[in-house]
Amino acid sequence: MLNKRLILCLIITFVGISSLAFAQNQEIREYKIQQGDTLWDISKKELNDPFLWPKVWKENPEIANPDRLAPGQTIRIPLYLIQREEKTEEPAVMEPIIEKAPAKESIHRVEPPPIPEKPLVSKNLYIASGRIAARINEVGKITGSPTMRTLFGNLDFIYVKTAGQVKPGDRFYVLKYPKVITHPVTNAKVGYLVDVAGVAEIKKFEFGETVAQILTNYNDITLGDILIPYEEMTPPVVSKPFRKPDIRGYIVAARNLKDNNGLFDVVYIDRGKKDGVEIGDMFRTVFIGKQKVPSGAVQVFTVNDTSSTAVVTESTISIIPGTMIMQAE
Repeated sequence: MLNKRLILCLIITFVGISSLAFAQNQEIREYKIQQGDTLWDISKKELNDPFLWPKVWKENPEIANPDRLAPGQTIRIPLYLIQREEKTEEPAVMEPIIEKAPAKESIHRVEPPPIPEKPLVSKNLYIASGRIAARINEVGKITGSPTMRTLFGNLDFIYVKTAGQVKPGDRFYVLKYPKVITHPVTNAKVGYLVDVAGVAEIKKFEFGETVAQILTNYNDITLGDILIPYEEMTPPVVSKPFRKPDIRGYIVAARNLKDNNGLFDVVYIDRGKKDGVEIGDMFRTVFIGKQKVPSGAVQVFTVNDTSSTAVVTESTISIIPGTMIMQAE
């Protein structure tokens, strides 16, 4: 009798493990790398969220650099990440409730609570998009790591050198080394591209080194990247209807210095507060060639004195630096 029970338990355990393994396999899709692919692009295409690329990288530890993938290589896409995103969707708003009133009395309608306005963009995109700035307030730099690596990701430890005294718990934004942005039409200097790669926090001091840990990374973080002061950033909320001001300007650059941009990509405009631009403003984009060709639309979500950051909300053809912006219809 004991042997039969033992055999039965083993069978149940084996079936359970097999079912779990099957379920996990069902949540993984194999993807063959194409020429020019990056984990950012793959995550955007396969998981509908480019900011999931660090988790795709974690699933494929054999990848040395997420921006330099070998064409023909097969990687694993964790589809269960899509399921988790679906579970976090906001609950549907309940229909208005009609209360029954006594005879010969008017019916009282209970109105549903107002639906709160959503931010123009997600917090991750808001922080990672950065801006074009007149100057960079550099306060430190990544000088190395305990593992001697030069490419870092989420939760990795790094060595930093700072201009002033710091203490455990201090946080900094990590920037790719700022690039000078030149206007694609006038060739004048516009400013420096602030490309936020992640957030680092000071953890301890040992062997003469200041040790920090990467809390979040939006892009690959490498040796030599700089630090700027940290401040809490919340994506803006603007009520409809959105403004459509009669302002003209140009797209001068795009996030990651991309030449071709489409839906949900981030671009930078040479118009800002001094020109009357406000957060939430909508503009249509026009490609200037032999003829003017409408190419899509953008919405501003960050405004500086002389420039703005916007997200592409509509794209009929690729939006490139030098594209004109004008009043939306």
